[in-house]
Amino acid sequence: MWQNFQSLALAFNPPAQSRRRYSVTADILAYQQCSLQYGAFAVRRYEPALVVQLFYGTIIHQVLDRAHAHYRGELGVPAGTFPTDTDIDNYFTQVENALIARRIRAVQSVRDQAKNILKRFNSLEGPTLYPRIIDTECRLQADQGQYILHGNVDVLVASNVDAGNGVEIWDYKGANRPSVGDPDYQRYVFQMQVYADLYRQKTGAAPSKAVLYFLNELTGDPPPTTRPVNSLLAVNLDPAAVQQALQSFGQTVQQIEGCRATRTWPDPVVAPPEKTCSACDLRWNCAAAANLGRTYPMLYP
Repeated sequence: MWQNFQSLALAFNPPAQSRRRYSVTADILAYQQCSLQYGAFAVRRYEPALVVQLFYGTIIHQVLDRAHAHYRGELGVPAGTFPTDTDIDNYFTQVENALIARRIRAVQSVRDQAKNILKRFNSLEGPTLYPRIIDTECRLQADQGQYILHGNVDVLVASNVDAGNGVEIWDYKGANRPSVGDPDYQRYVFQMQVYADLYRQKTGAAPSKAVLYFLNELTGDPPPTTRPVNSLLAVNLDPAAVQQALQSFGQTVQQIEGCRATRTWPDPVVAPPEKTCSACDLRWNCAAAANLGRTYPMLYP
């Protein structure tokens, strides 16, 4: 029967070259902070034993997202209603239960700190910030040629300074503001500069401002009654600086692709923050951690 198909000819279509999607935070910044952790947990999909940092960052962002939705009238309350401390407690419990279902937990001190700063942010910033919010969890992406770069901006905020339809992009960080010489400082700045370009490519107009809000600056007693000086960082959106950030991220993508090709993930050149090492299962066999005496278990505050 096969003779019936001897004259059959089919055009050859070479397989399409697939391009990877790279997240600004989950891929690029994660690799820059610790290439060893990124290879183990993001690429090889190993399950980390400790997920305190994931708990903290996730609950901060998701509770604030609910607070914004509350003000917009999307959670069964009239639009323009500010969340109370009781509302924040309820939203915290909802998010925490969802995280526990994913086996992501935190010690009591971390839970208490997260809940306290969320309430402080809500009461301190809510009355002036919430009415200005245009959108939350704004998804951005752009074709970078060999890969797709994407990210989520926490909130789009109507500018209260610039005339016209100026829009600011804001990102919440569950951390203290790093010093200018800290590697995290430059990574955060690059993140917002890349977001600014992704926003420009999506909308055709660059944002008027990029702002980082460091919520851990709200800790301490007594609670702050005005915005702490170090809580806000306005990022330089000069076009040359934005292009430098894009080039830096492009170089990081090349490094990740090289590690994928060789299936090797080197120790970080610059040691990550102490809390990152302390919660890492790989610190026992990491030169960067060993050089700083971080190979022994430490308690996360």
